[in-house]
Amino acid sequence: MKNLLIKIRSIHPKQLQYSVLEFIFWATFAAYYPFVVVFLRNKGFSNTIIGTIVAINSLVVVFAQPFWGIVSDRIQSVKKVFIICLTAAIILLQPVSFISSAVFVGIVLALVTAFESPLAPLLDSWVIQGIKTEKNLYYGSIRVWGSIGFAVMVYIYGRLVDSFSTDVLFPILLLMGCLTVITCIGIKTDRPVSSDGVDNLNFTRLLKNYAYMSFLIFAMVIIIPHRSAFIFLPNLMELVGGSDGELGMVFTIMAISEIPIFLYSKILIRKFKPINLILFSTIFFILRQALYLVSTTPFHVLAIQLLQGPSFALFTNGAVYYIDELAPSELKATAQTFANSIFFGVSGIIGSYVGGWIIDSYGLRSIYWVGVFVSIAISVLFFFSLNINRILRCRSIDI
Repeated sequence: MKNLLIKIRSIHPKQLQYSVLEFIFWATFAAYYPFVVVFLRNKGFSNTIIGTIVAINSLVVVFAQPFWGIVSDRIQSVKKVFIICLTAAIILLQPVSFISSAVFVGIVLALVTAFESPLAPLLDSWVIQGIKTEKNLYYGSIRVWGSIGFAVMVYIYGRLVDSFSTDVLFPILLLMGCLTVITCIGIKTDRPVSSDGVDNLNFTRLLKNYAYMSFLIFAMVIIIPHRSAFIFLPNLMELVGGSDGELGMVFTIMAISEIPIFLYSKILIRKFKPINLILFSTIFFILRQALYLVSTTPFHVLAIQLLQGPSFALFTNGAVYYIDELAPSELKATAQTFANSIFFGVSGIIGSYVGGWIIDSYGLRSIYWVGVFVSIAISVLFFFSLNINRILRCRSIDI
């Protein structure tokens, strides 16, 4: 015990604080993200209605994430905005289990999304900016604790849902949300104040950045089939004969598979450029869609989730650093939240609404066929866009 305390004290304060925050934050929303569709299905809503509700929420993401990112950059504080959004989201979630109308459920969840959706990108920005001056601290070594927290708790939540219902998750969200807020208050570090000041915020600098915008388009399109598969994973699990408890295990395996990627992110970032990590991850995005096509048992679905690490986690690790490289110093939080709004908001709209329609019209397997072809096409186009970006850079240097 004494040796353990000595080891804990030897950990860099920022490493310890941000790691604890990542763990509790993702442990909190492990009770929300994986079970939203299960909750809506238990309400008796059709796939089209569920897809529409999720699509509306994704539309809210498109506007909410950049808004809170701009607010954060304007007031020069990620911490304050994070706490406000987290508190509001947790409070708004509490009455949802008592509402039976699809319309009112959709409205309340849209309000929740307005505050919940910017939390992950704001946390990414908070961590990246907070450790930037520390040579031996890396985003992945901190983010890995989020995956551990998610992996442990989503399994427990899945068992609780199996034994009771999704309604048991709402008081858990309230309790864990309070713990997250307390953890945030205990962290004194906020983002460093930009030397450019708040008066020089110019959002069009991002929109005119070819590398940034081409990446957003690529990310949005390749995430569409990934989001669609994620949203309707409960449908696939039901199709192959799985239970809600096994669905919890699915998300546990997803999170566990992310751990090695984030754990060795320091080596990956040093050895390879962020853009190369992103390109490599596309192979596994395509492979996941193809394997969903041939899955016939719960074990198959569980095994496929091992690709979450080399696909989504590798993509996320590369994307956070790549976006930070491309963004002006005064727009760091805005660049992260706007990017997330595009490749989780817009892709969520298309993936959920169109995905729900395809399932109802042509069957579940159809979304995976579409996913394979879309993922291959956009990966090839993005690779060529990088060459165009190099040409543009060379021309600007010559001029």
